[in-house]
Amino acid sequence: MSELNLNIEPTQFKNILVGVDESEQGYFALANAIHQASEDGATLTIATILEMGDLSAIEALHLDFIKEKRAEFEANLVRYKEYALSKGATNVETVFEDGSKAGEVLVQKIAPQVGADLIIVGAHSREGFWGLLGSQAAYIARHAKVSSMVARKEN
Repeated sequence: MSELNLNIEPTQFKNILVGVDESEQGYFALANAIHQASEDGATLTIATILEMGDLSAIEALHLDFIKEKRAEFEANLVRYKEYALSKGATNVETVFEDGSKAGEVLVQKIAPQVGADLIIVGAHSREGFWGLLGSQAAYIARHAKVSSMVARKEN
């Protein structure tokens, strides 16, 4: 049996990416990401994804509805950034994207784009625009090429 070497330093992250939806679990992910970014002096990128696959056929066909949702999500990103700065994060960026699955967009597009070395998302929730975030979180854990964290707030 080989000798157990516990002389390991934890990773100090440089670029943390957090996916936030309009749910308590999403907000919990944001709070954890802010904490980690503050601890590590990391850049924090807050991302929100408009999942086009979650729109009904009628909603998807109405350009005004999509413009409204985009404006709402972009306004929320401004609020999230202000909140992160007020809680001690010093370098905060925001990203808004749309796509069919939030997890794929985070892993395949946004994470490489921002150079993320940690991705944080909330666990499955019954609220929010990422209705199937549990499966999205599992996708992220399996497919991310960097460390990932699924933040779960106990009720």
